[in-house]
Amino acid sequence: MSAWATAGPAETEVLRTIQAARLSPDQAIEARNLGKRIRWAGAVHHMAATDKGVCLTIIYAVSGDAGEPRWTPDATNQTFNACTTGSYDPELVQDLTNVTIVGRITGTAYIGMGGGGSTGPVVEIEKLFRWSDCLAGDVSPVCTYGFLSPRAVADD
Repeated sequence: MSAWATAGPAETEVLRTIQAARLSPDQAIEARNLGKRIRWAGAVHHMAATDKGVCLTIIYAVSGDAGEPRWTPDATNQTFNACTTGSYDPELVQDLTNVTIVGRITGTAYIGMGGGGSTGPVVEIEKLFRWSDCLAGDVSPVCTYGFLSPRAVADD
């Protein structure tokens, strides 16, 4: 069973009204912003397993009114890592999945992107909201959107 639910008006309202610092990832790397709560939107660029769970490298997008990613012709050229204990269903969170991350800035890391990279913030995920780009009326499970909970990592 997947740990997701269909987003309804109440769930998107929760996302819209979350209190968070108005920072971009470029601003968040300053030491004075450590520990601040953010709500950032974007797309998963890469997922990597860690000894405690998973870290997602996110390509940052400007947020719309409900916290959704708004892709514009002018790229932000900003990235961040969002980490959690456990893992997400790989059918629901994979490369290019649009998400909104709510969490706290815990530090910085070098984020490599293809032929380059830069220092970006690391965020401990409090909530992950998955957006769907499926057509209205499509009821397949991968078209459902809403808050996802990470699954526990099985001990080997």
